[in-house]
Amino acid sequence: MTFSVQRVREDFPVLTREVNGQALAYLDSAASAQKPNQVIDAESEFYRHGYAAVHRGIHTLSAEATQRMEQVRLKAASFLNARSPEELVFVRGTTEGINLVANSWGESQIQPGDNIVITAMEHHANIVPWQMLCARKQAELRVIPLTAEGTLALEALAGLLDAKTRLVAVTHVSNVLGVENPVADIIRIAHQHGAKVLVDGAQAVMHHAVDVQALDCDFYLFSGHKLYGPTGIGVLYAKEEILQDMPPWEGGGSMIATVSLTEGTTFAKAPWRFEAGTPNTGGIIALGAALDYVNALGLENIHAYEQTLMEYALAGLASVPTLTVYGPSQRLGVIAFNLGQHHAYDVGSFLDNYGIAVRTGLHCAMPLMAHYQVPAMCRASFAMYNTHEEADRLVAGLTRIHQLLG
Repeated sequence: MTFSVQRVREDFPVLTREVNGQALAYLDSAASAQKPNQVIDAESEFYRHGYAAVHRGIHTLSAEATQRMEQVRLKAASFLNARSPEELVFVRGTTEGINLVANSWGESQIQPGDNIVITAMEHHANIVPWQMLCARKQAELRVIPLTAEGTLALEALAGLLDAKTRLVAVTHVSNVLGVENPVADIIRIAHQHGAKVLVDGAQAVMHHAVDVQALDCDFYLFSGHKLYGPTGIGVLYAKEEILQDMPPWEGGGSMIATVSLTEGTTFAKAPWRFEAGTPNTGGIIALGAALDYVNALGLENIHAYEQTLMEYALAGLASVPTLTVYGPSQRLGVIAFNLGQHHAYDVGSFLDNYGIAVRTGLHCAMPLMAHYQVPAMCRASFAMYNTHEEADRLVAGLTRIHQLLG
């Protein structure tokens, strides 16, 4: 199948908008991607014609909704090449999934004196839950530092791992630098020390295929809204032998086997043990539509197009005076930069006047900002629906700002 960006753009209604009198150039997909008609229609159709509470009814609508929900679990398992759909838990997003692991697996496995290893480029969602867990359990949090180029200083990893290391938590792709970390190598080294590995895949799954069996990770997570799906839904993958041994962290309906006021409660098996209450069924069904959409386009085709676009954008940005681009040249999805001494907020505001939407600020990565000694960064993120012309507009906009502000 030949990839056509113009054909893809026809599926995304918001891309026809004008902002400040200019055609919208949406370069903020790393924060949240836009949604194609297929996803919007799938969620709308469910609420119009098929809505019912799942797992609780014998009537037709409930049975149909339950079946559709579980079909998406099967699709997500195939998407990640999990061994079984029962290795996948529906969560609100990557953040909730990490907190689930910290509050379930972490509470039961981490003891005083143990340690957890993270990296200096993590999103706050893959830092704060581990800080909180270590504080509760009197454990130590260790950090893999960065090189001057903005990659992980992997030679430091061996010195951080020991017999007390219980977990290594690492982002697959940095949400700021676009660096794709060598997670397969990290997993292999961590496993040699008996540690489990959690991979934050929120910035990876939309750019290329992920095979959790080949990686051999213990946990993997992604969010639907970054994968052209709806907000409020995501997926936690965990190896079945780990997931089945994890205690529940939220109580309520759907996650129980029996409840007795005198004899206590017994719990459902995983993954349903971790899905208390009424789920975001409409979001799950729309996530299934998003998975169908990217699978139909082909992740290999998406990856090839996006890499060509990224190389083109980086080459163009190299011509902008006083522009600093952070991180190595090889990257996925995002380009973080600052223009001269101008604050990122000011640059982003000027770009918005030209109809160009970029993210500005700390990007939920304050330790990374401290590493580069900057108060904030601009971030342009490119997706499969962005064009070379939009990259040109970003370069022209930044050049114009330099000419106006010096």
